[in-house]
Order: sequence, then structure tokens, then C-alpha cells
Amino acid sequence: MRQPSWESRLGLVAATLVIPAALSAQVPSGGPGFFFGMPRATIGVRAGLGLPRANAGPDGFFAFATRELTLSKSDFNAFAIRADLDAVLVGPMDVVFGVGYSFASAASEFRDWVDQNDRPITQRTRLSTKTYTAAIRWNITSRRRRIGQFVWMPARVLPYVGVGAGAIRYSLWQDGSFVDVGDLSIFSDRLTSRGWSVMALVMAGADYSLGKRLFASAEARYQWANAKLQQDFVGFDDGIDLSGLQGSLGLHVRI
Repeated sequence: MRQPSWESRLGLVAATLVIPAALSAQVPSGGPGFFFGMPRATIGVRAGLGLPRANAGPDGFFAFATRELTLSKSDFNAFAIRADLDAVLVGPMDVVFGVGYSFASAASEFRDWVDQNDRPITQRTRLSTKTYTAAIRWNITSRRRRIGQFVWMPARVLPYVGVGAGAIRYSLWQDGSFVDVGDLSIFSDRLTSRGWSVMALVMAGADYSLGKRLFASAEARYQWANAKLQQDFVGFDDGIDLSGLQGSLGLHVRI
């Protein structure tokens, strides 16, 4: 039986967290639209698009892929999904823990080589990443609308910025036909590499309150990471650049 994919499992976990929390909105912790105290945490899920920097120097994977194969940087634009847990620290400061997944897939062929029948030498490249992050978030304006000393009503719009770090695991596959640079023979294979790297990130966004517990969020974040290539990709001294910009929209619940 086929095992569920990582993105399916992440979506299931996010749904398991968010749906019960949304249903708990019926619990009387205040009146319509307000609380008697500030919520101490939020949970949510967000999805968006990752735009890779795809750099890392002349001996990196992306240099090879765009030089030798009919791939461009935009071919590695990735669907991304993330689950977040945000806990209040002190004042305008929060700590945000996130688990994310991204995936890109593109078909290509060698630019300068064809097979013995003058047909393209084709392959497919897939790149996925899993991220585990912790960030400090600073809310630029007040979390609440001031309507009374004992009533806490969420602000309609709450902009924020933040900085964080974490770990990223990548998986790279290439399936298809390739040219042996030694004897120029053509062979079929599946080339793989997996590895870990540390990462740093900055982020900026805004929350928009949809009600007492539910709010939407738009965020842009930029991450920096570079990992060594291993297994079938040994020899790419500049590794694989995992840096890039990611934009996302999310739905979150105050708990």
C-alpha cells in the first residue's frame, strides 16, 4: 500500500490542529467579538509559492541544470505549505514555530546533445524541502482595539516583522537519460541526493481579523541556506542553493 506523501501528512496534521480549534470558538470565553483576556497562542496553516534564488556559484547544481539542461530558475518555483504555532512571549513579541514543505518538478533535455537517432535526451528533475523553524515576531501595532479595561478585542489589522533560524532537509531526484562525459555514451538512471543544512530567515506580514477567533494572514519571508550535494551528485563543490523568497496566505485560530 502506498504511504501518504509528506504534504498530505502535513495537511492532515494542520487540519487536525485548526479544525478543532475553530470549533472551540463556541466555548464562552467572552462575548460576541471579544475576550475577557488576551489569547496566548494561535495555530494555523498557510500555503503559497516559493521563488528560489537558485545560485551557489559555477560548481553548484543550478549552474549545471541551467547551463547543460533546458531548465531555468523559474522551473524551480515551488508550491509551499506550512503549519505554524505562535505563542505570546512578552509585550509585542511572539515566538513562532513552523513546519513546512515545498515541491517543484520540471521536465528538461540536454541543450547540446541528442541521441544516436537525433532525438532529445530527456529527464525530469524534482526538488523538495522540509523546514523546521523558530522565529521571533514583533507586532508593529497593538494586538487589541481599546474598548474597555476588561474587554480584549482583536485588532482588525496587525502588521509584523520577524527573524528566525532552523534546519532544512532537501531531496533532489533526476530521472531519465544522461550523457557520460567520459565516453559520451547515453545511459538511463535515477540520480538522487538528500541532505540537511541550517537556515536563517526574515519575514514580514499582516494578520487580518475575520472574527473573534479566526484571522487570515499574508506573509513574505526570505530564507538563506546552502547544502552539500551527496550520493549521485558528488563533485558539485558549490552544493545546492536553498535560499529564496516565499509568499503565502494563511488561515489561523486564536486559542
